[in-house]
Amino acid sequence: MDDLRKTAYKTMNYQALLDIKNSGQFTEANFYRVSRVAHVFHNLAEYIIADFNGFDEDSFWNAVAGLEQQFGMHHYRKIFDEVVSH
Repeated sequence: MDDLRKTAYKTMNYQALLDIKNSGQFTEANFYRVSRVAHVFHNLAEYIIADFNGFDEDSFWNAVAGLEQQFGMHHYRKIFDEVVSH
């Protein structure tokens, strides 16, 4: 994996943590959405530390697609695409 893609994944992981942090109170209404974001991104930090050894991009993007379909969270793909296009 090239350095630009690695940077894009790191940026996405940072955004996911911000999304969790800024989600407000963990009410019943948003708890499921926040827990799904945490579930999708929880291993990405470990792969970042391991320089992406063993990282399965297809599986990760399938999980992100679930966020897009369930919650309309298309900003992760946009963040990734913006970073890799520069």
